[in-house]
Amino acid sequence: MRLKVLLCALLCAFVIVKAQAQDSKNSVEITPTAGIKIFSAEKNYLKGKFWGTELAYHFNMENNPASYVRIFNIKSIDAVVSYRNMEQVVLNSDPSTKGLLGSTVGVLGRFEFGLLKAGPVQLLFTPGAGLIYSTQTYFTDNKNPIVGSHINIAAQAGLKLFTAITPSTGIQGGIDILHYSNGATRLPNNGVNAYMWSLGLVQKVNQRQSPRSDNELNIPKNSIELGGDIGYRGVFKSKDGHFKSGLYLGYNYRLSKILSLKIGADAGYFYTVFDPSNFVETFQYYGSSYDRWRVGISAGVDVWLGRLAVMANYGHYIHYRTYFPDNQKYWTAGLKYKIKPWVALQVKGYIHGTEADYVGVGPIFNVHW
Repeated sequence: MRLKVLLCALLCAFVIVKAQAQDSKNSVEITPTAGIKIFSAEKNYLKGKFWGTELAYHFNMENNPASYVRIFNIKSIDAVVSYRNMEQVVLNSDPSTKGLLGSTVGVLGRFEFGLLKAGPVQLLFTPGAGLIYSTQTYFTDNKNPIVGSHINIAAQAGLKLFTAITPSTGIQGGIDILHYSNGATRLPNNGVNAYMWSLGLVQKVNQRQSPRSDNELNIPKNSIELGGDIGYRGVFKSKDGHFKSGLYLGYNYRLSKILSLKIGADAGYFYTVFDPSNFVETFQYYGSSYDRWRVGISAGVDVWLGRLAVMANYGHYIHYRTYFPDNQKYWTAGLKYKIKPWVALQVKGYIHGTEADYVGVGPIFNVHW
């Protein structure tokens, strides 16, 4: 749970620190949503009506001088609170499972990127991430293999059309996709995926502030990066779990203020290894290892939004004695926030295929030249 709270804190801190009201006014948005389709993994078929509401506060970025704002055409950075009612959803057409997903309340940080503009109409791309609280889990209803814990990591992205109807009021509508799960801290945890449509009202508010200076860091092109993290993976159908740690050592090349290329080595440490004689307690699916250490080589990119970066790497193990010997590829994804040029805080997920191994949190240190 601490990892997820930290992830949300990173996003909220970025919204508060970086989002700045400029000459244009900030705005508030209230948006009803309705479900199109809901689904999960591993032949868990979900069906039923669901609906919700989102309340967003838009920090206007159109006059912000930061290079990432101009390059990505960021219209606003948003703080979003959401509610969704999924009480009508059933699993595998079984009426007795009605209500297994309950309702959710979420808090997300979100960007609005301008893609196209035609007269008064704008096409926006709206990705976001944060936390969702679910009222129902496997441990409150054992017919629910979808959600393993009350607190979940959420990712959401949408395509929206916005048009002004008065100088201070507009309407915004479109389609979103939402995913939430807990990063394998409690199992089972197949996760929820949903498509939704939305139509809402956007109202500018009477708040103006003076433009602030660009708060970007001037980072040299070359750097060596050393990162570490610690995380937790749950035991199936239990509230127990096992700690894991990761190390990363790599080289980064900063192509521009918004993009870095990187290559390096990942090492994972298992505090609990797989023991066939204690299968249930030590089996960790694709993350099951007979040895304390696994090592891989990976390459990827960092996409920079000021001090915040979205990380993604794809790799191949050079040492991994696992229960599944064909499982030799992995990828990592996460966020990091530069506190100083030489140190950052990261939240990082380790993934095999589409299955989360664990989510870790820790520092990253850099040497630049």
